Amino acid sequence: MKKILLIEDNREISENIKEYLELEGYSVVQAFDGEAGIERATREDHDIILLDLMLPEVDGITIAKKVLQKNPTPIIMVTARESIDHRLEGFESGAVDYLVKPFDLRELHARVEVHLAANSSAASGISTSSDIMSFGDVEIDLKKHTFTKNLEDIHLTQKEFLIVEKLIEQQDRVVTRSDIIEHLWWADGLFEGDNKLDVYISNIRKKLGKDIIKTVKGVGYTFGA
Repeated sequence: MKKILLIEDNREISENIKEYLELEGYSVVQAFDGEAGIERATREDHDIILLDLMLPEVDGITIAKKVLQKNPTPIIMVTARESIDHRLEGFESGAVDYLVKPFDLRELHARVEVHLAANSSAASGISTSSDIMSFGDVEIDLKKHTFTKNLEDIHLTQKEFLIVEKLIEQQDRVVTRSDIIEHLWWADGLFEGDNKLDVYISNIRKKLGKDIIKTVKGVGYTFGA
């Protein structure tokens, strides 16, 4: 389970964010002022930090700089300060993203997912360059919808590509069968049957490698060699 540190002095906002992200499957720990935030950020390991700029005791910019001196944890600034100067100051402190209050919690969740996936890819040795991703001897161009293995072209059908795309989008998490089925057939409403998904998964493994998609029994799938 991914661990998020939320440094936010507004307790109502903090509780709302915590409740939402925990429902999405994260572990969320809270700090309500700058000093507590620095202590938790430097003493404990977290997968991502959500950090308000305007905090009592120590401001968010100072916290970001001190944390990143010791640990390259992705930091998303979550703040009411919306001027371009404040945004630039946030990015210059080392933050990977900047979200202005008020915001939709779904957008916050999406940004958390993106940066966790990027950080997970870097840590696991998965290389990315714009739309091109490499998984061992498999290279995927998401823009051109092309695949190569050991420099040889591999053809995936549209449904097979959509499965791979969905798994890559949520690479740091297990994707359930129902999520994949919805992704494949929701738009046209022509559901081919649950067993058909097993056929697609099997075909992808034959083409890209048997370990490219891992089954998490009773839950779903993860992607990556």
